[in-house]
Amino acid sequence: MKKTNSNLFVYYSMIFVVCLLLSNVLAAKLLAVGKFSITAGTIIFPISYIINDVLSEVYGYKKTKNIIIAGFALELFMIIVFEVAIHLPAPIWFENGDAFALILGSTPRIALAGLISYLFGSLVNSKILVVMKNKNQKMFGLRAIISTVLGEAVDSLIFVPISFTGVLPIKEMISMILLLVIFKTLYETICLPLTYFVVNKTKEYEKQ
Repeated sequence: MKKTNSNLFVYYSMIFVVCLLLSNVLAAKLLAVGKFSITAGTIIFPISYIINDVLSEVYGYKKTKNIIIAGFALELFMIIVFEVAIHLPAPIWFENGDAFALILGSTPRIALAGLISYLFGSLVNSKILVVMKNKNQKMFGLRAIISTVLGEAVDSLIFVPISFTGVLPIKEMISMILLLVIFKTLYETICLPLTYFVVNKTKEYEKQ
């Protein structure tokens, strides 16, 4: 592709990073799924994987990797800024300090888990999709689903044990990992027609 830094590439990169940051803020809210629970961040985090697929399919692994690393750096920056804001002194009449810290603060353990799992999960997703594309230019849908399953598996296998070992029983952690992978994969599968449409339109635009 000649236009490797087109407007579309910039917009996709912005959406990718915004979804990543929002998913971390939304993680403070838990959602009930039957007798299990997942974070509200699960609602929006799969969108970053869909954008990951679009970037990887159209622009390649190298440029997608740069955006993933940029997202990692910005997520770390956000966590640091939140922690600084939480610990700075507030006026005596400000009564929402505890609520602010509860929603925007992260324990070092969970923050570390989120950063590492995001980085490796996203890189695996992108790399597998591109490697499969090099072997077969067709079957984008299958490549997107397989790369998502493996990427989400790596993400969850890193995040859950680091975050909850010693806090949750092993059986519950395994259930959480499976639920996260299944939910996020179903999310992308449902959105696959839209993803396929966006990929095709993006390729057409970049060829102009």
